[in-house]
Amino acid sequence: MLRFLLATPLCVLAAPVAAQEVHYEPGQVWTYETAPGDNGSLIKIQEIEALEGKEPIEVFHISMIGIRLADGTVLPGIMHMPVSRRTLDHSVIELSDSDVPFPDHREGLAMWRDANGGVFTISLAAIADVVREQVAASMN
Repeated sequence: MLRFLLATPLCVLAAPVAAQEVHYEPGQVWTYETAPGDNGSLIKIQEIEALEGKEPIEVFHISMIGIRLADGTVLPGIMHMPVSRRTLDHSVIELSDSDVPFPDHREGLAMWRDANGGVFTISLAAIADVVREQVAASMN
């Protein structure tokens, strides 16, 4: 029992922030629960907007760096991904003070708006897996 009580706080400290109400802001850089091999990958919140509709949704426009392909190549960065609050709440771990450069998101955001694109509701690690699959498919 004592072992469980001692281990529980450690699990809570390393868990995503879903249990807390988090105030997200543009410019914040976050660590997140990564897919295996993506240790050190980060996201940056570039913009936040509310989409109106039957069920209004808060959209977080993020950029991501540090995604590693199967051959070990690290992608230069993903300029734009629209994600839900739930995605962030269930994925981010802590704010980072990293000042590493992120790709400019504006072109990707404009393309998303022109296409009336959707919003990711899956985890950031799962999104990284989707990106890997798309890159692999484009190389075949």
